[in-house]
Amino acid sequence: MLRKSSIVLMAVSLAVIPLTAQTSWMKTYGDEYHDEWGMIIEETADGGFVVFGSISSPAGGGDMWLLKTDAQGDTQWTKTYGGQAPEYCYSGQETKDGGYILAGSTESFGEGNTDIWLVKTNAVGDTQWTKTYGSYGYDEAYSVQQTDDGGYIVTGTHDGFTSPWDGDMWLLKTDSKGDTLWTKTWAAKQPTMTDAGNCVSQTSDGGYIIACYADYSQTTQNGIVVMKTDNKGDTVWAYRDTIWFMVCVAQTSDDAYVATGFNNHDLFLIKLNSEGSLVWKKCLGDARQDYRDFGWCVQESPGGCVVAGQYSYNSTSGDGDVWLLKFDSDGDTSWTKTYGSNPGYDEAFWVQPTSDGGYILTGSTETWSSGGSDLFIMKTDSLGVEVKEEPSVAHQLDFEIASPIGSRIVLRYNDHPKGFHAQVFDASGRKVDEIESQTQSGTLTWGSHHNPGVYFIVPTDGEVNAYKVILIK
Repeated sequence: MLRKSSIVLMAVSLAVIPLTAQTSWMKTYGDEYHDEWGMIIEETADGGFVVFGSISSPAGGGDMWLLKTDAQGDTQWTKTYGGQAPEYCYSGQETKDGGYILAGSTESFGEGNTDIWLVKTNAVGDTQWTKTYGSYGYDEAYSVQQTDDGGYIVTGTHDGFTSPWDGDMWLLKTDSKGDTLWTKTWAAKQPTMTDAGNCVSQTSDGGYIIACYADYSQTTQNGIVVMKTDNKGDTVWAYRDTIWFMVCVAQTSDDAYVATGFNNHDLFLIKLNSEGSLVWKKCLGDARQDYRDFGWCVQESPGGCVVAGQYSYNSTSGDGDVWLLKFDSDGDTSWTKTYGSNPGYDEAFWVQPTSDGGYILTGSTETWSSGGSDLFIMKTDSLGVEVKEEPSVAHQLDFEIASPIGSRIVLRYNDHPKGFHAQVFDASGRKVDEIESQTQSGTLTWGSHHNPGVYFIVPTDGEVNAYKVILIK
């Protein structure tokens, strides 16, 4: 039985009250007991943001995760979707009715080992319907978009024999209720090879553009990396290259296409004209032999395009940084920014220009996590500059909420000669507890004897801030 969606997580670094308007900020969402990551982020009609991602379970499985924030990144609500077996979300979108569509895979509700899973929700994340698609093998959806007719176009991989990595590329068209209208598959040449659609969107002529992956490494034939179809999924043209993995493609305002991906070492960016011919190709990355660079998402932005991915991933150390790049219309680099630290694994899976001229990113971070990896949202200005709102010096030195979400809340304080004291209020403003310690510095936990919910911790030693925390069980 489908587990009821539930509120599970809040920001690791929750803003204090009152909030001030920001054009740039960075926030993380997660706890020390799970790994979390964001795959897609969109600016929503109300000026906030929605993230489509996943949360792992300690047993090794996972759930789809939908996270809604306001314009400053403060959590408004979160929902998870899943059963007893692993489920993962790879794509999603705000729909025309104000709800959301999520796409990924399920092992709990399908007929095969893994099936494609679509979940449609209302505006507050409550499930309206779910559909599975697949057969006896492994089927996964890596991209979904609502189409002009109110239905959905989905791409991914179909009928892997032993895993999703030996299946066929699959294009699936549904109506507004998720019922299948037609499907198309492009078959791998051998059972050990892989075809997969990684990104799909409807084009201005009503057809579809797809970024594909085709592993023909055991033959002399190059793989399809970008494919254009008509509105029935029939191939119009296919651009082929030796690029190992093409991940994301977007149509541009001049009726062309930009696509990003990576080979064994470097990030690739290409531009194709409306007929599928190459206009230019760019290759960027760390020149050191043992380092890899990835392009995960490309979007058109003023004067060119913007790409998000990972810079200088080292397979030995497991380190890497978030990478954001801006290109002009000729494919020349306008600027690049990296975010992260060494050691630490940080990666951006999606970027989108925002209405104020900046950019919003999501992905996975270890640098700023509370434990393991956490989902992050980063808002930058038009030059990729991320300006954090710095707390006062006294706050930096004296007190922090180390874990503001979980079955227990972790607080740390330093250099309090008279000990530490704080009051705790529930969401209605009623004082429900006090936190006290006589030692000058220390780490405290709170919440084990209180009901799940939203609380505010207010230090009483000169602090003027109330810190929002969430208890879950």
